[in-house]
Amino acid sequence: MSESIPMGDGDIFNPINNIDDFFIISRYKGPKIDVKNWFLNVGGFVHRPMKISYEELTGSYSRVSEVITMECVINKVGGSLVGTAVWSGVALRDVLNEADIKEGSIELFCKSLDGLNRGLSLEFFQNPLTLLAYEMNGQILPIDHGFPLRLVVPGFYGFIWRKWLTELILTKEKYADPQWLDSMKLIKSKRVVLTSKILKPDNNEIINSNNYWIVGVSWGGETSISRVEVSLDNGITWNPTEIIWRHTDPYAWVVWRFLWFPPKDGSYVVTARAFDEMGRVQRDGKEDYPSGLGRLHSVKVLIPKKV
Repeated sequence: MSESIPMGDGDIFNPINNIDDFFIISRYKGPKIDVKNWFLNVGGFVHRPMKISYEELTGSYSRVSEVITMECVINKVGGSLVGTAVWSGVALRDVLNEADIKEGSIELFCKSLDGLNRGLSLEFFQNPLTLLAYEMNGQILPIDHGFPLRLVVPGFYGFIWRKWLTELILTKEKYADPQWLDSMKLIKSKRVVLTSKILKPDNNEIINSNNYWIVGVSWGGETSISRVEVSLDNGITWNPTEIIWRHTDPYAWVVWRFLWFPPKDGSYVVTARAFDEMGRVQRDGKEDYPSGLGRLHSVKVLIPKKV
């Protein structure tokens, strides 16, 4: 399912992350889940409540697969809490259409086996690519990633991607948990903002070669990445990069690189920024956790004097 692409200098990168390398925030602590006794209940403010078995969900509905990048809202600038996978399952809207939502429904209340039940506005789930996923990279969804079923909500941070689902309830009132509502106030952007991460060089790396491939990934929450630029002088000037991997799915990150010829020895700051298809440029947000707004990623490198 994964593919390796050369980054230059012999290094490779898998733009679709192996499951073992994909980040995990929380783990299910309950008993072993037996799918023979598991059901997804869909009810509340609907005309046709449903109880769907795992066999029905995986065998009776159209299967949809999408390559989507997921980022945790607490991911630090340049952090590891982001990854890209092939998610497969049932389009959420197919199930909700079958349940026939009543007029006046405003939220989708998600009940999960981990007890973290959450209510979220229906607007978060309007994208036709929002999935009830039961596979990851062509394999049965691992327990740590939400087996037997999780939400995949493209364009939004991972806290909306509820795991270990058991029940979807449509409501005409907002979820009233004060702690949950207070945490939502802290998050200034629930939708993933334009973000870039430099994969190489590492921070404080010493570069001895006459040329060097700077490589990174960029992603966003609303539309595809159009281009990425790199600065070597603290953002005074910017250089276009070459995008070396792009998927047709708009919510997957792109991989880019730039061949740098250091003009002289000394210290340099490498910074990356992305632009999307709507012409928006990645902002230097000056804020980190838990706002969902990160700064531009920069790393420092040293070019030593040649003896």
